[in-house]
Amino acid sequence: MSDKNFTHLKPTIDRVVVYLDGARIYRSGKAELKKGFQQVRVQGLTKNLHKDSVRVSGKGKGSLGAIDVETVYQEEVSHEALNALILEEDKLQKDLQVLTQKMEFASLQNARLKALSDKFSLEFPQWLASGESQLTTLNEFIVFETKRNTDFLKQKQKLEEDIENLQKKLNTLQAKINAYRNKSRVEQTFTITIGVDVNTAGPFVFDLSYQTRGVTWSANYDVDLQPAKAILKGIAQVVNRTLEDWKNVELEISTAVFKPIRVIDPNPFYIDIYDPYARPAAAPKRSMRKMKAGAAGFAASVAKEEAMDDFAPEEEMIEPVAEMKESAVGVQSYVIPGKWTIPSDGNTHPVTLTITELKTEKEFYWAATDALGVIAQDKITNDDEVILGGNAKVYSEGEFIGETHITRVPPRDEFKLGAREELKLAAKKKLLKRVREKAGLVKGKRAISYEYELEIKNFRKEASQMTLKDTIPYSRSERIKIKGFEASIVPAKDNLGIYTWELKLKPDGVTKITYKFEVEWEKDYEITPTLP
Repeated sequence: MSDKNFTHLKPTIDRVVVYLDGARIYRSGKAELKKGFQQVRVQGLTKNLHKDSVRVSGKGKGSLGAIDVETVYQEEVSHEALNALILEEDKLQKDLQVLTQKMEFASLQNARLKALSDKFSLEFPQWLASGESQLTTLNEFIVFETKRNTDFLKQKQKLEEDIENLQKKLNTLQAKINAYRNKSRVEQTFTITIGVDVNTAGPFVFDLSYQTRGVTWSANYDVDLQPAKAILKGIAQVVNRTLEDWKNVELEISTAVFKPIRVIDPNPFYIDIYDPYARPAAAPKRSMRKMKAGAAGFAASVAKEEAMDDFAPEEEMIEPVAEMKESAVGVQSYVIPGKWTIPSDGNTHPVTLTITELKTEKEFYWAATDALGVIAQDKITNDDEVILGGNAKVYSEGEFIGETHITRVPPRDEFKLGAREELKLAAKKKLLKRVREKAGLVKGKRAISYEYELEIKNFRKEASQMTLKDTIPYSRSERIKIKGFEASIVPAKDNLGIYTWELKLKPDGVTKITYKFEVEWEKDYEITPTLP
């Protein structure tokens, strides 16, 4: 049958459901058909299409007949845009080099300022002792150091984002250049032919859907830690390599996968007496199954908007969130409001899924052996939905503080995020007493007794929960004994000489813990490492 005997239909993509390892594409189109048996043809569909997944429905005065899916190979026309792409690549390379140099300069400048800060920290006690400086200078230094760290982190984050975006553009461009250089002379597409028995001539509407490879999505999160709550924004990073651009489509993100999930029975675990002369049996082949656990994260950061020069709107723009649906088998899907355009360029395209406000409680941690100081982190309580794993950018009241990874969190379970230094809590360890027993007092033995003090100052206006850890020597030899440990506050745990206290710090209060112990060993032996 010649091409003239077909009615050609060009249905547009109006809806896409994105799965973890593919997508389902929904197209619709309209055609005028004459009475009698007609054949409608859709050409140029992506080679990533699954032939057995094609489904067709429609509206009109007639009935659907046979549906054929045909693989088509056609000679590819060479393009003359290669030189223009190479020129564009050269420009992007130069822009990337400029950003990289800015990053190197910022890092070098920060390193120099840090060296000056370290020198100040070493020399300030001498200045204070000699009367050449005052404590106000130290306060000014702390303010300067905090601002320097914050400014550097902001600048570093901005440069990293610019470099990442530029690198994505460069990767896409290089992929196009390689495609032009290495493309084959034949291009594969699919053609769908739809048979229709037309009862009455007139307009017919066709709805066409099919599954396709070349699509993936992964979860990312923005987490903004605020007083008494955490705002989590879940973002799906969608990558479209289907060879079909999605323009102004309805979008749905799903945690379903194409690959079937099945129960695998274990094989018997045989053991036997070792025979050195027996020929080793070949190891049985085991099927490997990768479980892709996708994530629709729930995470969010309330980003600070910079004011425009000439216009500052009074109201913040509303960021729409998806409507979440959960099937009986536990598959979560998110219907995204509005229309979306995602080209088939291989880049990641962020789509906001859900913004969730969760309860949080700030906790503090200090290890007396850590020179950094008191660490703050937020204990977050999940709501009734499952949070699945993904990378997260963490903010504290809009200020970027770092990156981490969120593992799967069941409903109403707790997880912790946002470890950072807490400047409103001060802690120090002080040696109060060290007594070495004189020779002859303990027959055939040597002994040293220690007494320490742990002091924690809470400058916050509210009570604070702190986990405090300290270590004393732990003997792995019968010739060394650790004796007489006593503490003014009984520790909650003791494991291999590591003592843990769970403290409730009063507002604007000071908490002190004193403890003592003794190390005793046989006098003819030396202890390693050397005792303090």
